[in-house]
Amino acid sequence: MYANVLNKLLAGQFICSIAFESEYEQLQGAEFREVVEDWLDKLQMRLARLGTDGAFFMAPVQVLSSHAKKVSDELASFRDVYGPAVRMLDLIRQAKEGFTCSAGDYIQLAELETGLNDSSTLETLLRNLHGVIPGASIKHNNREFLKRLLDHLKSSGYLILVNPQNETYQVTGKIDQLHAVLEFIAEQKAVIGDLVDDKLMDEETSDLLKITPGAVDV
Repeated sequence: MYANVLNKLLAGQFICSIAFESEYEQLQGAEFREVVEDWLDKLQMRLARLGTDGAFFMAPVQVLSSHAKKVSDELASFRDVYGPAVRMLDLIRQAKEGFTCSAGDYIQLAELETGLNDSSTLETLLRNLHGVIPGASIKHNNREFLKRLLDHLKSSGYLILVNPQNETYQVTGKIDQLHAVLEFIAEQKAVIGDLVDDKLMDEETSDLLKITPGAVDV
């Protein structure tokens, strides 16, 4: 039972109550968590968490120069690393009423399609993502485009498909990691401004940041 949890952590997964319910419940146990932490410690890694009740994930015990360089590289290429997810989630936020961009939110493809079809502006924003969403083509209709958008967020770990029949997805706890990154950049922009694109904190990113900022338990 430990192997399943450890393999997910080693694979870079964020173990939350939505995406990995049984593994998340196991990590709630102090004894189970201690075994996992001891095992990770042998790899000079540790068990970290997003907030006090968010997703568990693996992090370095110490931030070495190689880790710092990786963070620096990711910030320098924000648009490639996090930008696509930000743009897609912001589109959903605008098309779906009541979407808070937080863990547990539900997204139904049909409802999202209806909201988008009612706005030519949103349809244009969706079409502008044709080079960002894998497999999407300007030849696709809105529904096909949105389906690929949701599937991409799913493959990235931000969503799970909870009902294939009516194509309903749910936001996972990994979303808190994205909020934490956005919050960190907003707070440290004066310090890391030379590492990120000068258009980093544009309107769509700022709107997402205002909704539900995350916090990493270090």
